[in-house]
Amino acid sequence: MFYKDVLTKLLEIEKNPVNSMYLHEVSIKWKNLEKAVEESKDSNESLVKTLNKFISAVSSRKYHYKSETGNGFKEDSPLFSSCYLNDLISVLIQRRQVMTHQGIKWGFQSFNTNLKFNPKNLCSLEKDLMFDQSLSPEFLQLTQELDSQFRVTGKRTFHKYKSVLPLIVFHTFRNLTEENFIRTEYYANMAKSTFEKSKITIITEMLDENFIPVLKSSKVDFISVLRKQFKTDKPDEISVDAVNALEEKIKALLTEQKEIGDDFKETGMII
Repeated sequence: MFYKDVLTKLLEIEKNPVNSMYLHEVSIKWKNLEKAVEESKDSNESLVKTLNKFISAVSSRKYHYKSETGNGFKEDSPLFSSCYLNDLISVLIQRRQVMTHQGIKWGFQSFNTNLKFNPKNLCSLEKDLMFDQSLSPEFLQLTQELDSQFRVTGKRTFHKYKSVLPLIVFHTFRNLTEENFIRTEYYANMAKSTFEKSKITIITEMLDENFIPVLKSSKVDFISVLRKQFKTDKPDEISVDAVNALEEKIKALLTEQKEIGDDFKETGMII
């Protein structure tokens, strides 16, 4: 699990004995969530309830850095990241059993971009087709690996290439700001230029104050707002209804499209 990897890496490098104790405490709380994942099957109620308990526990001021003692973790520590959202998405994806399909891969990975034939000159195609492709940054995504082979008509030798297409790309945030959205738009354009039917989604706990992204002309396909609210001093918990709607949307993307309401304060969805 993604958040478990974060804890493991932090424990490996932590030298402060108090902080090590804190990390072990958080690890025990995380194991409760892992157990809830194993028992969740097709229901999200217990899973979301345990996730909310974990978020509340790890957000305790106890774990935050105190300059007078030198104990605790600073605000930008991976301990306080929203990496647990990646695990939540992973649970929803794995329920679909899509990984049984040939060439399908799930996790943090790159996809290929700028796929093109790029010979040195127009007369060198016969000797070398020069099929070029670049790599994107790594994103949490479902991808399809393809093996391709090309040859010039009349020649016997094939040139073989492997490409990775983005199917569904997930971008996660604790609080979605306009800057986050603009950056995601850039990478969404990159993914769609590789595979037009790829789906780009943003999963966020809340929206920045008074910021409602407009998706009408956007390359982002939908946004899931798990707390169904703007950023406030006292946030609501992650909503079971929002997680259920997210799961239905993922299912629709992998099978057939179904209409889901787009009032994020009701469904958690912006489409």
